[in-house]
Amino acid sequence: MPKFHDIKPLVEIPDYSFYLYVLFILVATTLAAVLVYLLIRLLSRKKENSRAQILRRLRGLDMSDAKKVAYEITKYGRYIVTDESRARIYEDLVRKLTRYKYKKEVPPLDEDIKKEIRLFLRVNDE
Repeated sequence: MPKFHDIKPLVEIPDYSFYLYVLFILVATTLAAVLVYLLIRLLSRKKENSRAQILRRLRGLDMSDAKKVAYEITKYGRYIVTDESRARIYEDLVRKLTRYKYKKEVPPLDEDIKKEIRLFLRVNDE
């Protein structure tokens, strides 16, 4: 058989498609696991208690604005009352704060009422 000079022998071409396929599957699986983990973590995150939000709001009140304090405690205080003794403290406080509402000009809060407000917030903190 004569030997041809212009025909070259077969050359092996490297094929990395299997390795690329395995790498793709590993990356996709890892990405899916991370997304599932983040989704579970997002859904299971505890939302802040509305009672805690109200307490924080009432604690942040500016005691120099008597009218606003009276209205805010009257409006939001009932949502944090959980038992009868706290309800009595709340009702007594609302009754005392009535003189600071419904008027155009109101006097500043008395020290006794400020103490009762602090007591009300401290009792409901527990």
